[in-house]
Amino acid sequence: MKKLAALALGLAATGCHPKLSVGYDASAHVRGPLANLQTISRVEAVTGYDMPAPPEGRNYSLGLGFGDRRFSIGGRVSANNVSGSTLAIDGPQYVSASGAVDFRYNVLRYKGLATGVQLAPSRTLLVDSTSGTHSWGSGLRYGGGVSYTLSAFSIYADMYQEKMIFVEGPAEGNSTRTGVTVGLAFQP
Repeated sequence: MKKLAALALGLAATGCHPKLSVGYDASAHVRGPLANLQTISRVEAVTGYDMPAPPEGRNYSLGLGFGDRRFSIGGRVSANNVSGSTLAIDGPQYVSASGAVDFRYNVLRYKGLATGVQLAPSRTLLVDSTSGTHSWGSGLRYGGGVSYTLSAFSIYADMYQEKMIFVEGPAEGNSTRTGVTVGLAFQP
């Protein structure tokens, strides 16, 4: 049964146009237990001495979807809070990445301009860079956006909110990430 479902999904995807997108968060804010972890540096975690918070980074995402210009389903991976100090000794103790299944629907289309909505169940991996321990959080990302398409290229901006819950680990509880992602997409 699983092989038949995979075959049906594969056949459906071949009839749709692939869409590749890259973007970064022009603005992002985190609230809840996850936000408290972003201010701890590796040096502070190891020595116990108060240290300045690592520089705030940006979220970067890469997505691949299938569908037409009205509706698409795809996957997206994001690296969260990445800055020049992410890999440095005084960088953040906790680093995270997330993956999501994106459902996008363009509600209004006029010439090259489109407005749409998105819904994306997600998983977030939180890693302690000093010990290597990790924990998983589940979430839901939703929002709306606008895009302008010229030929096969689109420039887009998505406003979103992502609600996450970590059942255990240092970010245990509910956290919220909000932001605006801007980027470029290619769909032949």
